[in-house]
Amino acid sequence: MSPELERLLEALHEKLTCPLTEKLHRSATFERLLLDALAKRPGTSREELFDALRDRYRGFVKTRRKPPMLPPKA
Repeated sequence: MSPELERLLEALHEKLTCPLTEKLHRSATFERLLLDALAKRPGTSREELFDALRDRYRGFVKTRRKPPMLPPKA
């Protein structure tokens, strides 16, 4: 995964999971990164990019989850 995509996914995750007091700041960061990505991909609409991000975001969240702890062997 490219560093740019990873930063964008991280910003989306922070926007969706942050406390309400940080929502404005996190949303602005995500929007800035999204606009930067759109500028590098002429002809791609905001909706197309966001749809592509949504699929990647699901995988991103899955990899961040910690596996359940196994009980110690007796």
